[in-house]
Amino acid sequence: MVAHNGSAYLPRTLAALADQSRPADYVIGVDAGSRDDSEVLLQRALGVAHVVSHRGKHGMGAAVNAGLAQLAPSRREAATGSSEWIWLLHDDAAPGPEALAELLTAVERAPSVTVAGCKQLDWHAERQLIDVGLSTSRWAERLTLIDADELDQGQYDGRTDTFAVNSAGMLVRRDVWEQLGGFDPALPGSGDDVDFCWRNRLAGHRVVVVPAARMFHVAHRPNALGNAAAARKAQVHLRLKHAPLWMVPVHAAAALLGSIFKFVLSIAVKDPGHGITQLVATFAALGRPSAVIKARRTARKTRRIRRSVIRKLQTPRREVWSHRRSLMEALGSDTNAVDDLEHDPLAHQPSGDASDDFAALATSKRGWIGNGALGAVIIASVTSLLGLTGIFGAPAVSGGALIPVAAGLGDIWHHASSWWISLGAGLPGRGDPFGYVLWILGVLGGGDANAAMAWLLLLSTPLSGLTAWFAAGGLTVRRRLRLAAALFWAAAPALQVALNQGRAGALIAHIMIPLLALALLRATGSAVGQGRFEAPAPGDRRFTDKPAVKPGINGMPSWTAAAAAGLAMAVVTASAPSLLIPATVVIVLCGVLLRRRGRTVWWALLPTAALFIPFGLSTLDRPRAVLADPGVPLAFDAAPLWQQLLGQPLEFGQGGGLSGLPYFAEGTLPWAALLAFLAAGPVLLLAVAGIWLPGRRTAIARSLWVVATIALAGGWLAGQVAAGINANIMVTPFPGPAVSAAAFALLGAGLLGAEQLLGRADRAAEGGAKHKLALRSATALGMVLLMVGPLAGMAAWSAQNLLRTSPVAAQAPARSDAPLGTPRLVESAGQRILPATAIDRGTGPEQTRTLLISTRDDGTYDASLMRGAGTTLDSLSAIASARNILGAPGSETVREDDAARAAVRRVVATLVAGQGVDPRTDLEQLGAGFVVLRAADTAAQLTASRMDAVPGLIAVGQTDVGWLWRITPLNQPALQPADITHRVRIVDSNGSAIGLVPSDYDDVDASIPEGPEGRLVVLAERADPGWTAWLDGRKLTATTSGWSQAFTLPPSAGHLTVRYENPGALWAGIGQAAVIGLTVMLAIPMPARRQRTGLSRDEGSLRKEHQNA
Repeated sequence: MVAHNGSAYLPRTLAALADQSRPADYVIGVDAGSRDDSEVLLQRALGVAHVVSHRGKHGMGAAVNAGLAQLAPSRREAATGSSEWIWLLHDDAAPGPEALAELLTAVERAPSVTVAGCKQLDWHAERQLIDVGLSTSRWAERLTLIDADELDQGQYDGRTDTFAVNSAGMLVRRDVWEQLGGFDPALPGSGDDVDFCWRNRLAGHRVVVVPAARMFHVAHRPNALGNAAAARKAQVHLRLKHAPLWMVPVHAAAALLGSIFKFVLSIAVKDPGHGITQLVATFAALGRPSAVIKARRTARKTRRIRRSVIRKLQTPRREVWSHRRSLMEALGSDTNAVDDLEHDPLAHQPSGDASDDFAALATSKRGWIGNGALGAVIIASVTSLLGLTGIFGAPAVSGGALIPVAAGLGDIWHHASSWWISLGAGLPGRGDPFGYVLWILGVLGGGDANAAMAWLLLLSTPLSGLTAWFAAGGLTVRRRLRLAAALFWAAAPALQVALNQGRAGALIAHIMIPLLALALLRATGSAVGQGRFEAPAPGDRRFTDKPAVKPGINGMPSWTAAAAAGLAMAVVTASAPSLLIPATVVIVLCGVLLRRRGRTVWWALLPTAALFIPFGLSTLDRPRAVLADPGVPLAFDAAPLWQQLLGQPLEFGQGGGLSGLPYFAEGTLPWAALLAFLAAGPVLLLAVAGIWLPGRRTAIARSLWVVATIALAGGWLAGQVAAGINANIMVTPFPGPAVSAAAFALLGAGLLGAEQLLGRADRAAEGGAKHKLALRSATALGMVLLMVGPLAGMAAWSAQNLLRTSPVAAQAPARSDAPLGTPRLVESAGQRILPATAIDRGTGPEQTRTLLISTRDDGTYDASLMRGAGTTLDSLSAIASARNILGAPGSETVREDDAARAAVRRVVATLVAGQGVDPRTDLEQLGAGFVVLRAADTAAQLTASRMDAVPGLIAVGQTDVGWLWRITPLNQPALQPADITHRVRIVDSNGSAIGLVPSDYDDVDASIPEGPEGRLVVLAERADPGWTAWLDGRKLTATTSGWSQAFTLPPSAGHLTVRYENPGALWAGIGQAAVIGLTVMLAIPMPARRQRTGLSRDEGSLRKEHQNA
C-alpha cells in the first residue's frame, strides 16, 4: 500500500484491507513523503516493521520497488517453486471484502494472465462506475468508455480481457513485475498503469479485469498527481515510447500541432486555462528526449510480439468520438448556473388571501436602469460643447501636445509597425505603440483619423462618465452611486487638463481606466452580482442545487473578462506609458495573492507585452524612451503628491484662484483649494470609511487603496526621469494618467464605503418614521455634497474656456499663486501642415523633404526637417525624443548634435543670415527640396526678405502655411529643368549628383541606368547596419557618404532594391498578431455553455468538468 498525504482516506482503506475474506500473506506500507499523518496511520495498522518511508519523486512504481527491495526481496519463488503476486493498493481506494479472493481466483483459472484489475466504483457514491478496465485510443489517450454518472447494474460483469486495468487494486505476478521493471519512472502521476499493461501485452501476457472484485476509489482527488497536465504529458510520452522509430518525429510533430490546435480551440470556447495546460504539458513531454530514449530501450528488451497486434486492441477513432459526444451531451444537459441568477424566488410562493400579491411589485426601482448613465452623458455633453467651442466639425485639431494625424490609415500603420523612425534624417527604432491606438481611432472614424480625433475631444467627457458608470456597476448596485461616479469621472481635473493641453494619450487612458478596472474585477470574480434575492430557508433546496454564480461575480473568474482587461491595458499603457510598470505590478499582485481566482489575470499581461517587448528592444540604449508621453513634449509643473491625491495633476497655489475666471481670482478666497477639496473631499472621506467599516467587500476597498498608492508612487518615480526635449527644455512624463488611475481607485473605495454607509442607514431606518426621515435627509444631503463638487468643476472648466479671448501659450505663473486649471491650447486646424507643392513632391516618387522654420518671440528659430505631407502625431517617436538626453535621472544633460542635426542647424543659420552662402550641399544631403518659413510676425517678414538672397533658393510665394522656396540642385544644367532634390541620389566618385532615383517612403524599388566606375547610391538617411541593397539580386556593399547611408554601385544597369531590415521584425509581427488575435477571440462574449468547452477536452477532463458542474 502506497500512501501520499492520504490521512483523510487511509482509515477506511486500511479497514477494508483488514476485512478481506482472503487476507494478504504479507502487507508492506510505503509512505511517499507525506506531510500529514499517513505514515503514522500505516505504522499503527501494519506495524512499524512493515512500513517504509520513500522520499523519491518517481511515482508509485518507485515506491513499490522501494518497499519490495527493503521488506520482501525476491527469493521465495526459487525456494517454493510457486509464483508470488503483488497486490497494489492506493491510499484513496478501499477494496471490497471479496476483492483479493476474486482476483486470485481469476489468475488461478488462467495461468496466462499476469495482470488482473478491479472494477472501480466511486468512493462517495458506491454504485457509480469509474472504470471497468481501461483502453487507449490510437493517439494513446487513456479511456474508460464509461458514460457520465453511469451506475453499476451489472452491465459490465461479463468483461474479462481488456487492454489495461487501473493501478488501484492491480494484481501483478512478481516475476513479470521485475521483468518489465515495474512502472515507468517517467510517468509518476498518470498513465503508469496503461503503460505497464501495454508492455505486459507486448511481452505476450494477458490482462484481465475482474468485475466481481470491487474497488471504491476517489474519482477526482484534490491536488492529485493524476491531473489533466499529467494525463497529457503521459499521452505524448506513450505515443513516442511505443511508436516505431521512424514514426517518432511524426508523432512529436503531430502532438505539438494538436496541442496548438486545441489551445486555439480552447480560446474559442472560452476555456483557455485547459488549453494552456495541455500546451505546456506537451512541451514538457517533448522536452525530455533522454526519458523517451530510456523508456524505448526498456520496452524493446521485453517486447515479444509486434506492435500491430496491440493496435487491434486499441479503441477505434469512431468509437472514441462517439463516447466523447456522449460525455459532452451529458455535460450540456446540466442546468446552466447562469439561469439561477434569473430565477425568481417568489415564483413558488403561494398567492391568495394570506399573501399580498402586490408586495413583490413594490419597489423604488421601477425606472430604466440606464437613467443615471443618460443623465450623466447629457450633463457631460453640454459641458464639453461649451468648453470646446470651435472644434465641432473641425477637419483636424492642433495645439499644445497635439498635432494632426496622417491622412491615410496605411501611413499610420506604417509608422506604428516600422523599425525605422522616419523623422528628420531617420534613425533606427520601433514605432511607438500609441500608433496602433491612433490606427484604431482612424478605423472608428471611417478612415479619417483627424476627424475622429476631433470627435474624441468632444466626446471624451461624456465617454468618461459612461465608462465610469459601467465600472461602478461592478462595485455597487445603487443607481445614485453610479450616477455620482459618472459625474465625478467626467469632471476629473486630469481629464480637463488633458483636453486643454491636447494630451491625447492621457485623454484616452482616462477614458479606458474604468473599463480596465471593471474587466479586472470580473476577471477575478470580484464584481458585485446584480439583483438581491432572499436566501432560502434551511433545508429548502429549490434554489440551492447549484450556486447562483456566473463568470465574473461571486468569486468565479472569467477568462473573457481577463482578455478584455488585456486589451484595455494595452490601450491604456500605449496611451500612457508611465502606467506600464504600475499596471503590471497591480496585475502581478492580483495573480499571486488571489491564487486560483487570480489565474485568469495573467492573460491581461500578454497584449501589453506583445506591444512593448519589440518597442523595448529598440530602447535598450535609451530606456527612458519607454516612459515618454505620446505627442509633442510639453512642459508643466507637476502637483505635489497631496494635491495629486485630490486628483490634481498640475500644481496650484493654496491661495490661488481659478484660471481664466476674473471673479474667482486670488485675493478674496482660496478658490483653487476650495474647488479642489469640494470635488475630491467627499470621495476621499468615503474611501477612508470603506477601509474601516467592516463588511464583505472591505478587503476590496483596502486593495483599491493599495492600487492608488502604487499608481501615485509610479507616477512620482516616472516624474524623476526626463523622457523628452522641447526647445532645449527637458520634459518628464505627464502625471495625469497616474493621477487618473489613483483617482479611480479611490473612487472605487469611496463607492464601497458609501455602499456600507447606505446599507447601515437602510437597516437603521426600520426603527421608526422619524428616524427614517432623519436618515433619508442625511442621505440626500450626502448625495448633494457628493455631486456638487463635480458639477462645480465642470461649470468652472466650461466658463474658463468660454471666456478666453484667444489661444494662449503655455505659460506657468509663479508657484505661490498658481491658479487652478490651465488655459486651453487646442484649436481647430487644417489637415495640411505643409504647402500643397511640397506635399506633392514629398509624397511622390521624389520623396522630397521640407525644412520648416518658425520664429520665436525671443528672436530665435525653430526648425524641423519634415517628410512627406509633414510631421504628424503618428510619426512622432519617443525614441527620437529621448535620444539626445544623457545622464542619470535628476542630472540629465542634452547631448551634442550628431552630424545630421549639425547639418540642419548649419543650414538654418545660413538661411536666416542671408549673407550669400550657398547651403545646397547640406540641403542636398538632407534630401530637402523646399524651405517654408512660417508667417508669424513682422520679424518673419524680415527673415523672408533675407532668405530671398540665399543662392539656390527660388521663391515660390506666400502660402497658407508661410513663405515657400524651392531649392534648385547644385548641378542644375545637367538635369531636367523640373528636377528637384530626391531622397535617393546617385553620386560619382567626387560626390557630385549624377542621377536621381525614385523611392517609396522608406524603401527603394527602381531601375537605374549604366554609369561610371566608383559611383554610389546615397540615401538621405542616417547610416545604420540595418540598411541593405541589391542590384538584380546581388547584394551591394554598404558604405557611407558623410553621415548618410550609401552603397557602392557597379557600372552596369539593373534593378535596385533598398530596404531597412531588422532580424526580429518578422517574428515580432507574428507574435503580436497571434497574441492580439487570440486575445480578441477570447474577449468576444459568448453564452457560457459547458457543452461547448468539451470540444477542447479529453475524456478525463470532461469527466472532471462534469463533476464540477
